[in-house]
Amino acid sequence: GARDGRAICRSQIIDASLEELGRREMLSLPQSSFALSAPVSAMRGVVRSGLAPRMGVETMEGVGPETGNKVFDPVGFATLGGDETLAFFRHAEIKHGRVAMAAMVGFLFHINHIHFPGYLSPTAGVTFEQLSAVGPFEAWNMIPLLGQLQILWTIAGLEHASECLDPAGHYTKGGTPGNLKFLKNFWDTPGFTKKLTEAQKAEKLVSELKNGRLAMIGIISFACAEAIPGSVPFYPF
Repeated sequence: GARDGRAICRSQIIDASLEELGRREMLSLPQSSFALSAPVSAMRGVVRSGLAPRMGVETMEGVGPETGNKVFDPVGFATLGGDETLAFFRHAEIKHGRVAMAAMVGFLFHINHIHFPGYLSPTAGVTFEQLSAVGPFEAWNMIPLLGQLQILWTIAGLEHASECLDPAGHYTKGGTPGNLKFLKNFWDTPGFTKKLTEAQKAEKLVSELKNGRLAMIGIISFACAEAIPGSVPFYPF
């Protein structure tokens, strides 16, 4: 027991000596060393966290004459967090805008009874014409379970890809919100953007944002009109 006590005491003395020696060495360094090391340490923290410098909300794409060339944010969502929160909001806006644009096109085709020929499911005996003759919600219920699972699985796959598979990094960690270009067999298969200049691509991005915003308003209006008859004026047309 006495031997153990002496060993512990000796260890404490050594630790205290090392700590004092380190303190003296730090005090002996020139002041300029601290002036240089502080910003370097700060930059290392930024690189280590994976954050890249981002523009403020006032200079983000999508501001235009529709909102008086100002950011339309009456609730103040842009002030709820930092750069990561802002990137999350932008990613959600782009993603939901794309889904809404696809939904609007599909809805307009559906209500005008434009459909593929033949069977959606020969096994269940469901034809595209039968789906076109009913409302959107009824059409979804007529799709066999395996068909519904295929749709949901595709959505889940795209969601997983946008959140986890971008080689440039997550959109809150230095990546680009809404980026799906790494999905080469899915993104812009016809090649519309291959010959565009950077200025033209920037213009297309703004168009995508604005059309997506309008589509989100449009599809939620149609969904309300279908679910609650009479809730949307002048519908059905």
